[in-house]
Amino acid sequence: MSVVTLVLGNYIMIAELLGLWLMLDSNVHLKKRTINVTRIVIILIFAEAVCWGVERYLREIGYLTYTRIILTPTIYLLHPVILLGIMEMAEFVGKRRWLYYLPVIISAPILYTSQWTHLIYWFDEKNLYIGADSVLRYYPYLLFLLYVILFLAAFTYRYARYGTAERKGVFVSIFAAAVGVVLHIIFEVDADYSTLFASILLIYYLSLYVLTAKEDTLTHLLNRQCYYSDSEKLKDQISAVVSVDMNDLKKINDNQGHDAGDAALMTVADCLTKRNLKKKKVYRIGGDEYAIFYLGKTEEEVKKDIEDMREKLSKTKYVCAFGYEMVNGSDHDIHNAMRLADREMYLNKAKLKDSNERRMVAHKEATIRVMHEALGSGMWSMEFDEEGNMTSVEWSPEFRKMIGYNDENDFPDRLESWSDLLHPDDKTAVLKEFNDTISDYTGRKNYDVEYRLKVRNGQWRWFHAIGRLLRRENGVPLSYVGMFVDITDRKKSEQIS
Repeated sequence: MSVVTLVLGNYIMIAELLGLWLMLDSNVHLKKRTINVTRIVIILIFAEAVCWGVERYLREIGYLTYTRIILTPTIYLLHPVILLGIMEMAEFVGKRRWLYYLPVIISAPILYTSQWTHLIYWFDEKNLYIGADSVLRYYPYLLFLLYVILFLAAFTYRYARYGTAERKGVFVSIFAAAVGVVLHIIFEVDADYSTLFASILLIYYLSLYVLTAKEDTLTHLLNRQCYYSDSEKLKDQISAVVSVDMNDLKKINDNQGHDAGDAALMTVADCLTKRNLKKKKVYRIGGDEYAIFYLGKTEEEVKKDIEDMREKLSKTKYVCAFGYEMVNGSDHDIHNAMRLADREMYLNKAKLKDSNERRMVAHKEATIRVMHEALGSGMWSMEFDEEGNMTSVEWSPEFRKMIGYNDENDFPDRLESWSDLLHPDDKTAVLKEFNDTISDYTGRKNYDVEYRLKVRNGQWRWFHAIGRLLRRENGVPLSYVGMFVDITDRKKSEQIS
């Protein structure tokens, strides 16, 4: 057998694999590891073709050689190893890699020693292949079928969320390979699978490339480009849209690093897809933004799935805001529905943030209150809504006691209860300072004034008041907390001196 004969016999396969090898240099979607593994698979297919060509030549001679004894089990093992390589391309083989390789590792010594053990096959002195009388004669084919099944299962699981369109080509090729193996077992005809492997590799590589181009590389969700494409392609099937936004990703990145931020995004993605609901497509459309399309789902089904996602998120340390809108085909198109869903999501996000911020404020106020009680000063606080309007005022028992009042009945929780008691000469300046501090959205200004206030017995006493605004992320006031100290004695001392 000459090299020319070997090349011409595998001309199509060689042309396909050389073309693929050259294409790998221009890939911008796949990981470097995937490209390197693809090159290894190409080399293995070439090696299988060469081994098969040489083995086929050796079987025609009238005597047995050790080369054929080695080449035959090598070919049998190369078939599952090539499929393992294809699985490695898409990272099907994870932490338990050794389990996938175990059947091949166990099979290697069994196949390489079969010439002497006669367990599976052997060659007689005239170079004839003789299979064992037991079912073990089919062992190499069954080993290959095992990896075909593993590949199909892994591929289905890995790309279940994308539907069936992208998987059809790979399924057809693998199914053809499985049928071919079965037919060769039935008719006991040997065949070189290298051309079939090359076709499977090409089709699978194309499928992997397409899927990767549609996939967000970090979370493995569908990406923004796919979101826009599906919003047009599936517009007649989409019955509901959901907008999802993760809270505090920037804080996680700033305080814990981007690895922690990436882990948070992957955890959220897992919570959004864990139920594996059919006719549900999940997209990552921005840094911490996700979108979901439901195909043919009712509002009850959508709300149930949102609650399931929230429940899964509640078991993590991350929080997401949700908004949804149903699409009925006449009132709203997909983009309008998503705008409405975004609006609902941002309202939900504001409520979540406001609740979280208020919890933090409450904790700070409790700490300040303890300090005021220890110092014998009077604490006061005001709350504001999202528009910056004051919604409530609270005068602490210590504050009321310092100016001679007992409770809310004789000194109500209103701003006027205090402002109406200000000395006429101080009132304008004090209220201006008070309001200027509220209006300073930069947060640099603090309330710090001294003034006279009429206490309950009618006397004018001097007080020193300081206050600090606790603000939302956008600068809008959230809470105004301050303290109030009687400085009448100090003022008298200053006047005497």
